[in-house]
Amino acid sequence: MRREENLAFITSKRPATTLGLIPKNRIYSEEQMRSALIFSDTDSRRQITVSGMGEFSLPPDRVKLIVIITSTKSNANEAKTSVERRLKYVEQTLRNYGVKDADKSIARSVTRRDTMFEAMTEITAIFVDIQRYQNCHNILVEKLDAPVVRVLDPVFSHSTLRLENIKRQASVQAVRNAKHTAEDIARTVGLHVAKAVQITEENYQEKEGALAVSGQPTSFQNLIDAKTIVVNVTLNITFELKAKERQRKKDNAQ
Repeated sequence: MRREENLAFITSKRPATTLGLIPKNRIYSEEQMRSALIFSDTDSRRQITVSGMGEFSLPPDRVKLIVIITSTKSNANEAKTSVERRLKYVEQTLRNYGVKDADKSIARSVTRRDTMFEAMTEITAIFVDIQRYQNCHNILVEKLDAPVVRVLDPVFSHSTLRLENIKRQASVQAVRNAKHTAEDIARTVGLHVAKAVQITEENYQEKEGALAVSGQPTSFQNLIDAKTIVVNVTLNITFELKAKERQRKKDNAQ
């Protein structure tokens, strides 16, 4: 039986003329494949370099709720009192949904326009549970009057720990895929894959989705998809190759 393989990336520390490597894309027999990598001396280091790719996607695991409360009155204190009354309700609602003080921030400002005063307060809260965010968001929209109170669109993000973890997972998957490729090729020439002797990152990509422009209001799921990160890692890995035990005994006997 004859096979067509690509052994151009199989390398060794010995000169190519001694190895008798078969040129790229040439049709060759199984006997030729074996002779390409198996040597008479046991000290030769046989190696194979292959590429492996790993890819993982990570949807956002954090969501920011932003609420803006404004009040415009002829008296500055009255405007601030109106805002504070609604702010207390927002803060209590956030506590009811498990938001800690460390995960929220409040910014206050007062501006004057002619004879009128506008008091504004912006509340920002971070949720790590998207379902809780949705429930809290809906309550605030239902109970508070617009346009005095505005609940903005969610802002999604990723925690640093989860992002670093997904990068490691993609790299591990790339190593496994590269090893599987090396094992398939080594098996055809009667060898088996030993330890990795060199790993080089060939390519790393980190991409986010994009919002679809449809002219319609953006859905909650579309916002999540737009912030989903896809991590792609390509590694070049050199593995050491060993002769199988039966072949090693045969070579030693010769």
